[in-house]
Amino acid sequence: MNAANEPDEAAAYREKIIDEIGYALGIGRNGTMRRLLGPLFRRPAGRFGRIAARADAEVEVSGIGGGARRVLDDFWLAVSARGVESIPLAGPLLIVSNHPGGLDSLAILSCIPRRDVKVLLSDVAFTRAFSAARRYFIYVPPESRGRAAALRASANHLRAGGCLLVFAHGDVEPDPEVSPGARESIQRWSRSVEIMLRRAPDARLQVAIVSGVLAQKFVRSPVVRIRKSPARRQKLAEVLQLSQQMIFPRSVRTHVHISFARAVQRMESNGEAIMSVLVRTAGALLEDHLSSWRIRALPVSGPRRPGR
Repeated sequence: MNAANEPDEAAAYREKIIDEIGYALGIGRNGTMRRLLGPLFRRPAGRFGRIAARADAEVEVSGIGGGARRVLDDFWLAVSARGVESIPLAGPLLIVSNHPGGLDSLAILSCIPRRDVKVLLSDVAFTRAFSAARRYFIYVPPESRGRAAALRASANHLRAGGCLLVFAHGDVEPDPEVSPGARESIQRWSRSVEIMLRRAPDARLQVAIVSGVLAQKFVRSPVVRIRKSPARRQKLAEVLQLSQQMIFPRSVRTHVHISFARAVQRMESNGEAIMSVLVRTAGALLEDHLSSWRIRALPVSGPRRPGR
């Protein structure tokens, strides 16, 4: 990317980011309220736009992993990972992870030592703005009629020997370090993972668990209560955290923890369904993750963990 083009590209990212902030707040990506309140978010969204432009330029040079590491550096976000050495360097590989949101996808991508990795993600206009990174994305449209095409593209990528990162729940999930319900959320992972594995039977499967992407003070902020559902509250907490990081760099420093299980070739075990094995494997990995990183598991109800 030429330096002369960077301001225009950064501005394009900025406007898309403001759209997403409006969506998180519940005012929508367009309309009167978006036009009235949009200027309030120009400063944080503008800095985020410049970070996005630099990251996309890095993707051109060093792939999606290099672009992810560039963003993490700009956000002063530390990542510690276990099991990276077990990630197969070649061959079809499906990596299935929980999805606490924030920058979890970038944290995981920064650990995957492969240039052929793609990510299955929601079709959000902001991600379409990337000229280089979008080549690594397989988009899932909001309409159900378009999701079959995303499944076909995912299976085709695996059958071609590629690596695919999937967030199996389909929406954001509780961050195991700051919110209860991570174990229960795994029980609701999508069966699309099973479909992919059946369509690409030679693919290995590797489960990942990530935590620590959100700071507790944003998850517990009274502001997030303007949204009703837990998922929408968590998305708003993510926006609040990123906005503060943009306005006051280095004011929020999170430490992301990632655990990768051993990659396995076949998921069937004594006739047990693939999803049952996957959920059981992910649950066991979550327990090991919490223990290894010395994270106290949070109950679904009861006293909350004090702020750190």
